[in-house]
Amino acid sequence: MSFRQTLSIKGMKPVLFSLFMASLGFGIILPILPFYALSLGAEPFQLGMLTATFALMSLIFAPFLGRLAEKKGRKNVILICMAGYALSYLLFAFTNSLAMAFVARGLQGFFTAGIMTACVSLITDMSSESQRGKAMGLFGMTFSLGFIMGPAIGGFAAAISVQTAFLLAAVLSIIGIAYVHSRLKEPPMKDADLGRSEASPRSQKAALFEDIVQKEVSMLTHISSPLLLIFMSVFMVTFMIGGMEATLALYTSERLSFTSAEVGLIFTFIGSVIMIVQYIGGSLVNKVGEIRLIRLGLALSGLGFFLLVFASNWISLLVPVAIFVTGNAIVFPSANSLLSKKATGDRGAVLGLATSFRSFGQFVGPLLAGFLYGINHSYAFLGLAVVILVYFVVFSIISMKKLK
Repeated sequence: MSFRQTLSIKGMKPVLFSLFMASLGFGIILPILPFYALSLGAEPFQLGMLTATFALMSLIFAPFLGRLAEKKGRKNVILICMAGYALSYLLFAFTNSLAMAFVARGLQGFFTAGIMTACVSLITDMSSESQRGKAMGLFGMTFSLGFIMGPAIGGFAAAISVQTAFLLAAVLSIIGIAYVHSRLKEPPMKDADLGRSEASPRSQKAALFEDIVQKEVSMLTHISSPLLLIFMSVFMVTFMIGGMEATLALYTSERLSFTSAEVGLIFTFIGSVIMIVQYIGGSLVNKVGEIRLIRLGLALSGLGFFLLVFASNWISLLVPVAIFVTGNAIVFPSANSLLSKKATGDRGAVLGLATSFRSFGQFVGPLLAGFLYGINHSYAFLGLAVVILVYFVVFSIISMKKLK
């Protein structure tokens, strides 16, 4: 089945549109958030905390919002979360308090978790097994498209004023609410999901506990399991992206005197590279193998971060960024593919644990990068490069024994 045929599935377009609007709004504020936080008196480490707050809220509330979507309806959750998105942008637009900026960023993380969880659930129910791969491919491409367009729009809107960029993101969220409300029809849930939603809270907790204990998918169980190595690879993907998000705008502003518009173009470039590499990378997984691609991706990512230290103009900036992003985009599908092959028992629970590692990486990366940036601007990228390359060595050694 082609992507066009998958897109024609009833209800698919409104779901993808809501995802696109969420990622577009996220992208709009990405290049301006560091400058905005500094204007409120934030230190580099506090900027890292502001970035990490988003991931922390997603990590904590994603399971709750997933259950709420099954119970109250995925469409309702999407509408509420998009309204919450608009509220968070309005808070950003009109606050002059760093504390309120943390509240707005936390709300974004909370509502993003709801939108993502509900969209994945809807796409799963709308597509058959044979359609699922293409549907999830559209999911990733849609998010990447918003991430590509958003930073460029946000950077140029901020040239008028930072408030303009936030208000634009709020207006786009409201447009998304109107479209989804009028076009999206809630499909019936799959039998397994329906059973879970009708079960009592106590039964749901008992079932979850049984899955974790009996099928060995808890973090503690996998300390000595080959799956832990794959989970850590998933962690490294978002650890790297989170570290870059927290520091790249400040680094280019202070090192190269870039404006928010120019920073927006950098993030648009990053999104474009990710989209291209992930499109190509899907076919490479079967030809080259996941373990080799993860090693290659980690090595490229570490090299890219190291070379960023020497950036002095557009060329010496974009080349390391392209190297890093290519490596990162190679690791992501390879780790997910390997995880799906190695997982035994409840695959859904294993993939859920991978999501937790992904969110935790998005939380830790900005904190470490912000802390190191506060000591010395170059230390942020050097420190991230060291962490990645050390893990590359560990993965290369252990994977030969445990992931054959």
